[in-house]
Amino acid sequence: MTEYFYFDIEIKLAKEPDQLIATKVKSRIQGSLNEVFGEIGGQTELDLLKFDPKRRRIILRVPQAFYVKLRAAITFIAEFQGVPCNFLVRKASPVLLSLAETHLQF
Repeated sequence: MTEYFYFDIEIKLAKEPDQLIATKVKSRIQGSLNEVFGEIGGQTELDLLKFDPKRRRIILRVPQAFYVKLRAAITFIAEFQGVPCNFLVRKASPVLLSLAETHLQF
């Protein structure tokens, strides 16, 4: 059975992009994995579980073996749709429930 790691990521953008769409965000992350680790090394199961375009937050799931590769790949993302950006990992955990926000975090 594959064990997974979950990431709560915030996308910080210099300005508003044309559109912030879940498939484009996932595609950009997958593209960074391929750029950094090559066609074979970058192939992984990458699931976007939650997407909040207003808060620019996503929840990703990857196999635990790809934890380090994903962290490295998102570090190298410097632009999204031509807009300078960075991806901030707010939390990472092997337990999805630990990413849940409490009323104190709003």
